Amino acid sequence: MLMNTKTFHEKEIIFREGDAGDYAYIITSGAVEILKHAQHGEVQLAVLETGAVFGEMALFEPRNMRSATARALNKVEVDAISDAQFKEMINACPAQLQMVFTNILNRLRDTNARLAAKERATVILDQAIDSITITSACEKLSFTPIEIKSGTLPYFIGGYPEKEEKPKLNNLDLPSEGPPMMISQKHCAIERHADGIYLVDQGSRFCTILNGKPIGRGKVSEKAPLLLGENKITLGDHTSPYKLIMTCE
Repeated sequence: MLMNTKTFHEKEIIFREGDAGDYAYIITSGAVEILKHAQHGEVQLAVLETGAVFGEMALFEPRNMRSATARALNKVEVDAISDAQFKEMINACPAQLQMVFTNILNRLRDTNARLAAKERATVILDQAIDSITITSACEKLSFTPIEIKSGTLPYFIGGYPEKEEKPKLNNLDLPSEGPPMMISQKHCAIERHADGIYLVDQGSRFCTILNGKPIGRGKVSEKAPLLLGENKITLGDHTSPYKLIMTCE
């Protein structure tokens, strides 16, 4: 079976943490770094070179979110394998080998689930957020910085037509050009969940972006966790001029 060969240039992102998994990759030349988002930026977990495989969970849990980011350190060539191609290769093996592969994959899936749960618990433990300060990060929005105590959540953010009188529909109502308005009337909310504090898209028309990850209607998820330190929010898609900073302490 012919594999799909792909080339990535230095610093090019192969996939991002939070993306839906679609392919596993075998490095045929070059080096790839695996990164994880942390409080003060990206942490390098590993550097992989020729012959290494990464993104392999996509082979038997397709569309699940990537747990880390993969970025080319230099010019990189990879062979990309989809879950369908992988299943086709396994089905071509003798029945006895198929049983061996199935058992190995089941054990790998269980191990990965346990590691993910442990990692998630550690992240949550290290990220006890007591307060959130919201400030404007653009010229379009002007308001005095707002401090929220985590005990008062949820906190709702929405928009209204900029030429109309400011309503009192949300905790924070922001003027938006339109129609259509980039900031929806009920746009997003800061919520406390059992496993942390999240920014949740409330069914906005143009989505919400948190730290580079789109959330909302038609996206992989409708929510994403707020992290200790500075969080960058865009109200709308990548073309939106409406930007906020949420600083968690």
